[in-house]
Amino acid sequence: MSHYLLSAETSFSAAHTLPGVDKCEKFHGHNWKVRLTIRVDEANLDGTGMGVDFRIIEQVAREAVSDFDHGYLNDLEPFKSRMPTAENVASIVSERAASALRHRGLRAKVNEVEVWETPGYRVTYRTE
Repeated sequence: MSHYLLSAETSFSAAHTLPGVDKCEKFHGHNWKVRLTIRVDEANLDGTGMGVDFRIIEQVAREAVSDFDHGYLNDLEPFKSRMPTAENVASIVSERAASALRHRGLRAKVNEVEVWETPGYRVTYRTE
């Protein structure tokens, strides 16, 4: 089925430690970047031909990481049962964004979440 992929980005600054991972065992921080990409089927475009306003996608992404900003990830509830790796950050953002899209009644699904710890290190989490 024909569809569109729409993306918006946000960022946050946060620290973490990754016990058992060489240099990452030490307390350190990153300026993280997050790109949320959603999928909208062509049949779900509105009367103006728009799937979801980019500002809404950006807001969903920003809300998904709002509690991470200027925090110590290891102390936050989502990371009580899993390490604050880039992979787990991406998974949590995906879960939160999917819930937010449903809550807003939007006919869109999370397609992927990309998370950069640094400009050179990125993980992509795909849901489809």
